[in-house]
Amino acid sequence: MAALLALVSAFCYGVSDFSGGLAARRVSATAVVLVSNAFSLLLAVLAVALLPGSTYSASDMAWGVTAGAVGLLGVVLLYRGLAIGPMSVVAPLTAVLSAVVPVVVGVIRGERPGALAVTGIVLAVPAMFLIGREPTHGGARLRRGAVISALCAGVSFGGFYVLLAQTGSNGGAWPLVGQRASSVLILLVLTAVAAMRGTAALPTDGALRLSLIAGVTDFAANLAYVLATHRGLLALVAVISSLYPATTLLLARGVLKERVARQQGAGLVLAAAAVALIALH
Repeated sequence: MAALLALVSAFCYGVSDFSGGLAARRVSATAVVLVSNAFSLLLAVLAVALLPGSTYSASDMAWGVTAGAVGLLGVVLLYRGLAIGPMSVVAPLTAVLSAVVPVVVGVIRGERPGALAVTGIVLAVPAMFLIGREPTHGGARLRRGAVISALCAGVSFGGFYVLLAQTGSNGGAWPLVGQRASSVLILLVLTAVAAMRGTAALPTDGALRLSLIAGVTDFAANLAYVLATHRGLLALVAVISSLYPATTLLLARGVLKERVARQQGAGLVLAAAAVALIALH
């Protein structure tokens, strides 16, 4: 059941990233995340009211609030990377790091990953190098920025996975209320600052629809992830959830017709192998 929930989480994360990244090409990433997070907060409150077994805990809320702040940083960085770089490169690069971080934390806490997981972590290093290496031409500066955003987003998501997994099994959707409340509050402050500078602009029309889709699927992904961590090991669940680029990649190729360079393709193969090996440990 834990693996199935983690796979559902991975699928929903992939749809959310594709929708949010596409919307961020039309308006600012902060505006997209504000709308998607506000809608996710509404869904979390409804889930607490409608789903049985959600018991309030100050500890769960604290973990949720902290995870929300760390995860928000990751989402903004990821959407920025998706907006200025190829989705088929940015998403897998982020996923490798977000998968490795929980494993490292597990080792520090006394867990001992098997040979497969160690092999996966070793493969992740050349994978990141190959994925981030692009042919030099006019837009190289933007692509370098996309790679940096992806790397930082991966570390943030890894921290998010670790923090959210600390919640209790009886909390239900309450940790997600804390998570979304903290991120929405931060985003409102950032939006107010942008409004004073005259640079604030909320999504409209197509960008708004994409932002709402991102919010629905992100909430579903987080809920599935929390439920999975209560039924399985953190490293296993977090790494399976990190398979979300498969969905993003299929959507990017099918909808946007994106292509990748040969060395990037090799990096993507290594990244997929790294995440799969870590998941099997």
